[in-house]
Amino acid sequence: MRELTIVWPFFQNLGMLVEQQKVWMSYAPEVRRRLHVIIVDDCSPEGQRPDASSLTATGLGSLRLYRLLVKKRWNWLACRNLGAAEAQPGWLLMTDIDHALPERTVRRVLDGPLEPQNAYRFCRVTAAGLWPYDPETLPPYKSHNDSWLLTRDLFFHERVGGYDERLSGCYGTSAEFTDRLTGVAEARVQLVESLIRYPREVIPDASTLPTVYTRKNDPDNDEELRQRKERRKRIPNWRPLRGLTPWERVI
Repeated sequence: MRELTIVWPFFQNLGMLVEQQKVWMSYAPEVRRRLHVIIVDDCSPEGQRPDASSLTATGLGSLRLYRLLVKKRWNWLACRNLGAAEAQPGWLLMTDIDHALPERTVRRVLDGPLEPQNAYRFCRVTAAGLWPYDPETLPPYKSHNDSWLLTRDLFFHERVGGYDERLSGCYGTSAEFTDRLTGVAEARVQLVESLIRYPREVIPDASTLPTVYTRKNDPDNDEELRQRKERRKRIPNWRPLRGLTPWERVI
């Protein structure tokens, strides 16, 4: 029987974490038992980081919390790598904390046809309020470039290798993982099932505020990313580097 591990990077998203758990607890017990959740906190500041009291959902196959111990900007690359390394063998769903899964989507992943050599994407809809609501009534939104359903073996395939943490600290680093993944996967398959996107108008901390880190149109960021990629080109037969940030398991 198939099980699923979901890896969610976290950074100052306590309100969104509460909402996520409300959604999980709405699943049927037999669905929850086959679901494993890994939260990786990207070194949130004191008072804005999750702990045992933040995780109240019950009945899951497992629920674990990890924390990076050194802060870098945009270190979700390390969060995803750590979550994948700590996950059990089988299927992984890598996405952002502001994306929730309706039960229909979870059931499709658990019981529908999947091929381990493929990488899967989802459609996306936008929440207009807090749970509970009917996901089928939500308006569609463009697909998310950084949400992937794939096996742990494919994530760590020698020609994929996870995310390259040399690029942590820069914005705009996901495309190269996509290129490596789609270069190895036999097919990139778009599923009709959706993820639910939460805008900050619904939950203020659903995603990182633009005032925390400059996201786009930052010439310093763009130049730093360019230089890092240029330095990397000079490494013979380079492979992604993982595990560059120390971490601890909290729960």
